[in-house]
Amino acid sequence: MIADHMWRTRCVILDDGTAAKYIGGLTRGRTGLVVDSRLEAHRDRMLAGNLNGAPVLELHATPVTVESVRTVGSFIRENGLQTVAGLGGGSVLDAVKLAALFTADPSLAIFAERHAKRSGLLVLPPVTNPKERPKTILMPSTVGTGAEVSAVACLDTAVGRRLIVSRHLTGDAALLDAGHFATLPKQLVYEGLLEAFLRVAGTMIGSHHSIFDDDGHVLIQRIVKLGQELSRKDYPELRLTAARLSMETHTGWALMGRNPYGAKHWYVANELAYVTGARKMTATSSVIGPIWTEIGQGAAGWGDSTRLKHLWNMVTATEPSLDPDPGRGIDELMWQWGITGLPSITEETLVRTTDASIRNWGGGLPMLRGIDAAQIQHVLNAAAGGPHILPGPAGNLREAGERG
Repeated sequence: MIADHMWRTRCVILDDGTAAKYIGGLTRGRTGLVVDSRLEAHRDRMLAGNLNGAPVLELHATPVTVESVRTVGSFIRENGLQTVAGLGGGSVLDAVKLAALFTADPSLAIFAERHAKRSGLLVLPPVTNPKERPKTILMPSTVGTGAEVSAVACLDTAVGRRLIVSRHLTGDAALLDAGHFATLPKQLVYEGLLEAFLRVAGTMIGSHHSIFDDDGHVLIQRIVKLGQELSRKDYPELRLTAARLSMETHTGWALMGRNPYGAKHWYVANELAYVTGARKMTATSSVIGPIWTEIGQGAAGWGDSTRLKHLWNMVTATEPSLDPDPGRGIDELMWQWGITGLPSITEETLVRTTDASIRNWGGGLPMLRGIDAAQIQHVLNAAAGGPHILPGPAGNLREAGERG
């Protein structure tokens, strides 16, 4: 989903390696660093700069759990931190955001635990003492989530993965350092671009006409163009641009006035990822083609077919090699970017994913309202067959068979 635009995050775009020298001007009081344990070189560079002598907590880049949030919270309290700098992917940044918020108001953690069973979405009540929240400086090392500026965070609980929403989850400052993306595998850059692309596309397809449609279409075209350019060359500035576009999907005009629950694919993909333990974009790439095919065939619960067709025309105007049919075309785009879905989806996975999707997001809830279990099972059955795409003549891609 998307949250209200607050535009309260100070966004700073930096050249390779300059975050270590710049961050000191953004901190307040005692500062600590929470960092992905695999980013030793980036960590050392930060500690050699303005964070010299700062306490450090290393986290594994795994889905955020209640335990990992408590670990970060203990780190904040034990060191008396007034500023927390986070360096890593979406899970590390989400852990920092949640821990900072729960440290300021422990009742919010209790609220989240008590209400986790009600739905997949938890909108937190206002913070009692917002000034008690440590300042957060968020430095992403991955592309796609936009966690450094978003007002949401994912949390794995005993009853499933939950989406936490609060205006106080947005970072106080977001530092995009070109050097932090240099070690990211190129495949994950593509996955991040797909995530940013679908955040805009899915929300537009699930919303009514808006005066900001042109902004959305232009942003989508920029993302596709960048992805195609990345296939020809790869350098730090290009990756930095990818991160900027990802951030813009949260802070720009493209999603202004949209249905916050418009991107229906996200909810099914979220449950599929949780059930299988797969990465979010692996699950997403499995279901997005079948869902877009359903939309094209008139399944209005998933989205508006006319808006999907118009949006895809904007994509093919940028990349004419793609199939004009959105369902086939999105599969082709993912193929070109080397993004693949799950190798198989078992019957047990199908049942568990369907049940969780309806329980957490469907029924009377607005996220999957109008979509029943049979429709979700149909999509998952199609995803289980997988896209059968082969290079065609002149380098184009075409389906070699029907979906299962």
